[in-house]
Amino acid sequence: MVDQVAVVGGGLAGLTAAAALARAGVGVQVLEARSFVGGRMMSIVATEVNERAWLDLGATWHWDDQPRVKALAADLGVASFPQYRTGKAMSDEGPDEAARPVDFPPSVPAELRFTGGAQSVCQLLADRLPDGSVVLDTTVVAVEAGDRGVDLNVIGPDGTGRDLHTDAVVMALPPRLALDTVAFTPDLPEDVEDVLRHTTTWMATSLKCMAVYESAFWRGAGLSGLGYSRVGPLREVHDAGNDDGSLAALWGFVSALHEFRDLGFDERREQVFAQLGRLFGPAATDPLRYLERDWSGDPFTNDEVFWAPKELLAYGNPVFEQPLFGGRLVWAGAETSAEGGGHMEGAVASGERAARGILNGR
Repeated sequence: MVDQVAVVGGGLAGLTAAAALARAGVGVQVLEARSFVGGRMMSIVATEVNERAWLDLGATWHWDDQPRVKALAADLGVASFPQYRTGKAMSDEGPDEAARPVDFPPSVPAELRFTGGAQSVCQLLADRLPDGSVVLDTTVVAVEAGDRGVDLNVIGPDGTGRDLHTDAVVMALPPRLALDTVAFTPDLPEDVEDVLRHTTTWMATSLKCMAVYESAFWRGAGLSGLGYSRVGPLREVHDAGNDDGSLAALWGFVSALHEFRDLGFDERREQVFAQLGRLFGPAATDPLRYLERDWSGDPFTNDEVFWAPKELLAYGNPVFEQPLFGGRLVWAGAETSAEGGGHMEGAVASGERAARGILNGR
């Protein structure tokens, strides 16, 4: 009988599983290594602009054809709005050539963003859980399954280890991270280990930059804020303004080339400003605020191997649908879902699947 479940990871997948289990009357304990819920859905508020100036430093979009994440947001009362795409895009061929405006077809299905930031979805899910269900700043380092349940060894915020006993575990960490940071007893089967090792982590190599401005001057110039580059440092740029227009911002991903990632913060920032100036004019070189979030350097997202192995597996490998240790361990996470793999949709689908796996084995 499963009465108590530990969920390792307080991102969208883990919280979706926890919420479904709690609705079914199962006691849940969500163990999150970070000091906040949301995982790679991380939003902040640029209070120097206004209290509605939220910025997504991690995952940003869901899509109009993704029913699970849309249904979850509707249930939580979180509104969505389309990514701003009005006007021409800019193509950047390099510092020796002028960037040029180009027509870019609208995305089908449409890219959608959450009002209030993507992390708000996770926070509202966490708020629905019984008091005390979410434990932050707590890292799981060992999982031992036996006939009478599962014992976890966890490290708390003060660095002290303790043991936690539960009936079953939802492992909602990125697969590679779970393999590298958690000691499993008994050992995971070799085929499972091989899948974990070769499933690349969504956003593991992402370095996201944000520039906040007094106004969205590019919109007034007939530009969408969308830009593409062959030279970098940003390989793509998008409008990051919020739904009511009270925030003007641009965001982009830094190229994976080491020539940009190995730069110091100040030097990379100046190159980003220069590139934004090529794309959108002199006003783009002088933002109110500049931010970076390097997910590749986040130990709770990326393992010690920056570059993934060459033999990569598609998301949603069938291994992740197979409970282990007599049904006492199930997998969740955006990488574990074939449907919407690597997206919020996949995270929600995997959390729902994990909860079903636990409940069907009760």
